[in-house]
Amino acid sequence: MRLTNVLIIDDDRQNVRYLTTLLEENGFTDIEAAFDGVEGLEKVEAFRPGLILLDLRMPKKNGLMVFNDLKASDRFKDIPVVILTGEGGFLKHLAELRQFREDGQVLDEKTTDEVLGRFITSQPDGFLEKPVEPDRLMAIIRRLLVTLEEVKEARKKDVNVLRDRKISGGVQFKGFLFDSGERSRNALAATAAMLAASGSKLQEGFAWRSVDNRNVAMGGKELLAFQAAMTDWVYRTYKASWDHKAAINGMSSIEEAGAYDIERGWPDNAL
Repeated sequence: MRLTNVLIIDDDRQNVRYLTTLLEENGFTDIEAAFDGVEGLEKVEAFRPGLILLDLRMPKKNGLMVFNDLKASDRFKDIPVVILTGEGGFLKHLAELRQFREDGQVLDEKTTDEVLGRFITSQPDGFLEKPVEPDRLMAIIRRLLVTLEEVKEARKKDVNVLRDRKISGGVQFKGFLFDSGERSRNALAATAAMLAASGSKLQEGFAWRSVDNRNVAMGGKELLAFQAAMTDWVYRTYKASWDHKAAINGMSSIEEAGAYDIERGWPDNAL
C-alpha cells in the first residue's frame, strides 16, 4: 500500500481524532483535518492530499457539495474520496422532500449509498456508514492506494496457484485420466528410470492405475512414452507460468496488470 498524505474533512472532532489514530496505526504520518466544507476545499488546494476521508453533514458547505466540486475540478477529480456518513436516514428524508422517486420505489428499501447516488455527480471511490469499522475502512484504503508492484505480485501469485492446480489436475493418456501430482510423477519417473537402466521388460500384466481406479495395461515402450510426455507437459506448464509472470513484470499500469488474462496459453492436459 502506498502511504500518502490524507485529508479528513469532518466537523466531528472526536471522529477526526479516531480516524487520525487509525491512520497513524497503519503507517500514515502526513494527516491534515478540516472541520467544515469550505475549509475542506481550501485544505485540498493547499495540502494536495492523496486521499480524502469526507463526512457529509457539515456546516458552511456539506459533503455532497464538496464531493461534487472535487469531481468537477480537473485538478482534483482523480483524488480518491471515501465518503463516511451516519446520515443514512437524513439522506432518505431529503430525497423524499425533493421528490427523488423512480417508478414509485420506496426509498426506505434502498441502501444509503444508493440514495447517495441521487445527490452526487459520480460514484465515490469508497463508502462506509458510521460508526466506521477499522478493518473495513483500511480494506477500502488499501484497495485505493495499492501500488503497481503489489498488483503485479498478487497477479503472479494467482499464476502460481493456477499452475499448481493445473499440474495436480490430472492428465489424459490412452483415453484415461491419470493422477499428475508430484507423488505420482515421481513414481512414474522412478519406474521409467529403472526400466531404461536395466533394459529389462515390465512384468507381464503390468498396469498403471487411473484416477477412477482402473488398471490400464502398459508395455515398456508405452510407459516410457507416458513418462516422457508427462515430463514435457510439466515443463510446458511451468513455461506458460514463466511467460505469464514475465508479461506481468513488463506491465506499466495497475489497470493493465489487473485486467491481464492469466487463463490463456496453458498446455492441454491430453498427452
